[in-house]
This record gives sequence, structure tokens and C-alpha cells, in this order.
Amino acid sequence: MFKTNKFIKRKADICRINIFLHTLGKLPAYQEVYSSVNHIIQLQHTFLALVPPKLAEHCVIGKLSKQVLTLYVDSSAVAAKLKHIEPTLLEKFGPQVVSIKIMLRRQQSEQGGNVSSRQKPSLSQTAIDNLNRLALNMPASPLKSAIEIMLAKCL
Repeated sequence: MFKTNKFIKRKADICRINIFLHTLGKLPAYQEVYSSVNHIIQLQHTFLALVPPKLAEHCVIGKLSKQVLTLYVDSSAVAAKLKHIEPTLLEKFGPQVVSIKIMLRRQQSEQGGNVSSRQKPSLSQTAIDNLNRLALNMPASPLKSAIEIMLAKCL
């Protein structure tokens, strides 16, 4: 069920985790969650068996909802490669997955924050002046706060 990764090295730790998960799965309150997790683990094993390791290390299995499996990938290049093998993946996953949704996941920067692909919003100087004037003449309100936040992000 649970395999070794870079954080869990010892077999004893893996054994304890598997025993805990198995016991948890027998409790009525957790059976549905346990079943869902097991299903995702099975999909992950199938995925790893079909996808080259160099490609798989840039992918993460997400949720399965209404027979649509979400895959999170590091880049659009990885997404394009997965699109090419999507028919094979769907065939191997069987009837439980009828579609695959590939999404880019945010990268973590070295400082720990998200690296966003979005650029800073830009407004013309005329737009900035007009919005400043509007905000100055408005009473305190959510709209005024939103305008002030937008202006702060543009400067």
C-alpha cells in the first residue's frame, strides 16, 4: 500500500503506517475516505507503471471526481507530453476514469512563497489617476477598499 519515499526510509516505519491505515479503514467513520485513498493509490501505481520515470517525477495524481482524474504537472511541456499518452492512460485506468484533466501546479520559490506565472497588473497613468480620484471621493466601502488594493498592486 504505502511505499518508501525520501521521507520514510525504514521498513518499520512503513509497516506501522500500513497497520495504522488498515485499522483506520475498518472504522465506519473513515471507510469512505480510506476507500477513496486506496483508489487514488491504485491509480498512482498504474500511472507510474505507464509513464516514464523522468516524466512521472513532474506529475502528481490529484482527485478523482465524476470519473475525471486530475493530474497536476510542473510545466506546460509535461502537460503536452501527457496529452500524447492520454489515450493509453485512459485505456489502462479502465471505466473508473473517462477523462483526464491536466493542471499546472504552482511552484514553490526558494524563499517558500508561490511563484506565480502572472505578471504585475498594469494600468495607464490616466487610469491610475482616475481611480485614485474616485477612491478619494468615495465613502468607506468594500468597493473603495478593492480599488485601493488594486492600485497598490499596480504600483
